[in-house]
Amino acid sequence: MLKKILSVYKKDGIKTLLVSLKNRYSTSKLIILENCQALIKNKSGLEIGGPSAIFSEKGMLPLYPIVKELDNCNFSSNTIWEGNLKAGRTFEYDKNHSMGLQFILDTTNLDQIETNYYDFILSSHVIEHLANPIKALSEWIRVLKNDGILLIIIPHKDGTFDHKRNVTALRHIVEDYEKNSSEDDLTHLEEILNNHDLKKDIAAGTFEDFKARSINNFSNRCLHHHVFDTYSAISLINYLKLKILFVESFLPFHILIVAKKSAYHDNEGIVGMFTNNKINTPFM
Repeated sequence: MLKKILSVYKKDGIKTLLVSLKNRYSTSKLIILENCQALIKNKSGLEIGGPSAIFSEKGMLPLYPIVKELDNCNFSSNTIWEGNLKAGRTFEYDKNHSMGLQFILDTTNLDQIETNYYDFILSSHVIEHLANPIKALSEWIRVLKNDGILLIIIPHKDGTFDHKRNVTALRHIVEDYEKNSSEDDLTHLEEILNNHDLKKDIAAGTFEDFKARSINNFSNRCLHHHVFDTYSAISLINYLKLKILFVESFLPFHILIVAKKSAYHDNEGIVGMFTNNKINTPFM
């Protein structure tokens, strides 16, 4: 438990930690909880990042207890949030379930996982850490079965240490995909250093500590490359031709989107997904 507390503290600061603890032990649940549970009950899935307290038995979105089985993917065998990880059947997410498979893979290349394999994918506060969200999401879509469910939680910038930053334009995220940006990309470094609110991120230390950590992002993956509000998060998911089923914002900093892999992906595949895909959004 202490490990989880320190993980949240390091990731999003003291305010986020306090709210996370409140969420974990609060009886309040999401409005669309029953809808989400119905979509994944007794089904097999993959979580990107995590395990996440919000999906636990006492979380605001308790999904772990009702799934059939759950595997996990983290980018490294040692992360700031989870400590040391070992590939294999080592993923512990719920006391009443057997351990799931732990993959140590970059989420933009899930090459160890078959196409159309999982019924659902869970992800909480991961996509903002990725330099190339569309490339990652394309892989998540690939490993989903036809009509598979993506349940993704994205931080709303206004409730985090990113509140001074501008919402990332969808066009910029598309350009990151087109130029195949990788995790060594530091395009946003100056913006982050100028606008990151260290008062809301005490775990980052001094500005000098934070700068050193940010420059070393390829190893630690702490940077929030992109920042979102509810509309821009919806625009990204919509751009990938997913069928959005539900959206719920639960402040101060969570955006939940539940979407389905559509027939478009079945027919076109990942390669053809973005052909003539216009960006019909104010976030240009």
